[in-house]
Amino acid sequence: MRLLLLLDSVPVTSVAKSFLSARAHQLISTVPSLKPPVQKGCWMMYILLLSGGSGKRLWPLSNDLNSKQFLRILEDADGHKQSMMERVFQQLEASGLADRTVITTTEAQLDAIEHQLGTKVSVIHEPSRRDTFPAIMLATSYLAERIDPTETIIVMPVDPYVDASFFQRFSALDAAVQAHPDALHLMGVEPLHPTSKYGYIIPESTSTMSPVQQFREKPSLETAVELIDQGALWNCGVFACRLDFLTERLNEQQVPVTYQALRTAYDSLEKTSFDYAVVEKTTHLFVHRYDGYWKDLGTWNTLTEEMPSSIHGNARLIHSTNTHIVNELQVPVLGIGLTDLIVSVSPDGVLVSSKEETPHLKDYLVDQELPPQFEWKRWGYATILHQQQLDDGRYAVTRRLHIQANHQISHHYHAQTDSTWSILQGQAEAIIDGKHQLLGPTSVVHIPREVPHTLKTLSDLIMIEIKYSIDWTEEDNYPLPISLGSN
Repeated sequence: MRLLLLLDSVPVTSVAKSFLSARAHQLISTVPSLKPPVQKGCWMMYILLLSGGSGKRLWPLSNDLNSKQFLRILEDADGHKQSMMERVFQQLEASGLADRTVITTTEAQLDAIEHQLGTKVSVIHEPSRRDTFPAIMLATSYLAERIDPTETIIVMPVDPYVDASFFQRFSALDAAVQAHPDALHLMGVEPLHPTSKYGYIIPESTSTMSPVQQFREKPSLETAVELIDQGALWNCGVFACRLDFLTERLNEQQVPVTYQALRTAYDSLEKTSFDYAVVEKTTHLFVHRYDGYWKDLGTWNTLTEEMPSSIHGNARLIHSTNTHIVNELQVPVLGIGLTDLIVSVSPDGVLVSSKEETPHLKDYLVDQELPPQFEWKRWGYATILHQQQLDDGRYAVTRRLHIQANHQISHHYHAQTDSTWSILQGQAEAIIDGKHQLLGPTSVVHIPREVPHTLKTLSDLIMIEIKYSIDWTEEDNYPLPISLGSN
């Protein structure tokens, strides 16, 4: 993974910050240049995947750290669980496009991406979450320093639910971009019903490729009905153009155009979507009609339509119709006589809702401030089991950590946190205050604050970690430049 670090947002000691600055410079300066563009017939392009989302519409399964694209509730052809992002990347690999794919994402999702895709994809690290327009502009500055400005860039979400023919259309998109280099090219699909969730494209004709008469981003439901009557298509979220088309949009923002300078000035970019900032204002638009399968699995009612079973996890359904249970906990869930419901259970909470109401779920979570109870890590995942405030005013947080074999947690210390590790399964080598020790089942280790420590697994490891701190929500990790030689 090509990881670009933001140092100023993390409170670190002067020693740690000096190390991180040097390490960041090393990482950035040694990042290999991107591979030549795809050349397969007339293909000559790069794919930019946008990985964002706040995890609200599929709560409680998704959260800020475990957004919908990372949920492993779909199945591949062999029946193995896979996430939407894994499915898309598998399709890109099958289409020969994976080597020219770049993902742009925020710091909160870096570990999840590396855990699911490994290090086989380049990742652009956004300094903060500012919607799709700033993300695309940052990626533009990154690509502009590495590839030819005349090459085709295809921007798309990281998680559409599509079949293989979707990516086969990219060759036609590339040819159209090179034939009309001053235009922006979109992909549209026939609407199934009126909704205010998507953008609408009114083509001038019914041909496969047509100039766009009008583009409307997320209109009201009433307006959506009118647009469909006029022959509008749903916007698939795909934007194709030459790189220099995007650099022109970047130059219009009166911000630095070099990658590192733009990272520093990132918050000065308008926090808005690419649809509002660019597509609605672009007069030279083409739409490419897509007749294959396309669906946005962004709400429970659409996601359950593609689930291979009505039950996920430890659950039973009896005398129930059009009802799904998704249970991420070990406790059993039993549903009897249910109709048109979604029941979702996770460490973050419990949802019982009619499927019809689930598109509005995000509106009901405005005041939901509980921090995520589950998060992916590059080395595995962590689940909060319990948290409480003690009589002495400190907070105690208990987590279960699943760490894959031959992975290492960073070498670090805590300024205000005392920790206890209890190994349940597996073996690991640890360095605690400079002393090496082998840990296995029943091992218990106490780590006082300010004591440097790290751990590398020798096999898959499950352990319980208890942290005692004056503020359990505060980030209290200070990295150090010593390791065991890890992945």
